[in-house]
Amino acid sequence: IVTTIRVNKIEAARRQIDATIRMLFLNEDPVAIHTLAMASLRILRDLAAKRDDCDFDRMIKLMIKPGMEGKFWGKLNQSANFLKHADRDPDEILDKIEEEVNEVILFLSCLYYQDLGFKLTPEMIVLKSWCLTLNPDFLQDNAPDNLKQVLNTKFSYLREKSRNEQLEIGRQLIHLARNQIGQY
Repeated sequence: IVTTIRVNKIEAARRQIDATIRMLFLNEDPVAIHTLAMASLRILRDLAAKRDDCDFDRMIKLMIKPGMEGKFWGKLNQSANFLKHADRDPDEILDKIEEEVNEVILFLSCLYYQDLGFKLTPEMIVLKSWCLTLNPDFLQDNAPDNLKQVLNTKFSYLREKSRNEQLEIGRQLIHLARNQIGQY
């Protein structure tokens, strides 16, 4: 028996993001996480570029100096391109990559997904909250006070935990979110 699937681009991106978030919280291979996270981000960026109503995509474009877009995205894609191609650099070694970049890529993917008008999955909701909790300085000064207060009081204990404990808490939160919100 041959099993086949049918999937469109947004469904592929959603599945990639959710699987990658679960892999992240299970502390699985950061190279695989990076490759899959970048694949989902690329799909979402491409979809956003085809539309006129994506505020997040527009905001990113406004933040990048004109003429530097290629360099910006090239730098962001550098590691992913290294990991999926070997035609120009078969003997090269990629080093000095910080694993936490995967969280930022997944965070961006969630923002793109939401900006494209899709409902965040339990995994995405947890990842966004987890990232903001660990990095409250990412929030702008004009962010809602109640959000800042929750991140700085209710969940501040997360910042005091070891990396493995933080990941385990994220994994547990996904389990809880999936049970409360429902599986996608």
